[in-house]
Amino acid sequence: QRLREIPGVRGVHIMAIEWEEKVREIVEMAGLLPRPKIT
Repeated sequence: QRLREIPGVRGVHIMAIEWEEKVREIVEMAGLLPRPKIT
């Protein structure tokens, strides 16, 4: 939620180097899904 409140922030880039299969789990646990609608 805090990322969504930062003025000018429109997204994040998650890098799981050598562990790409964990990206979805990381995103889910961080509460970043569902993706917000673009306005």
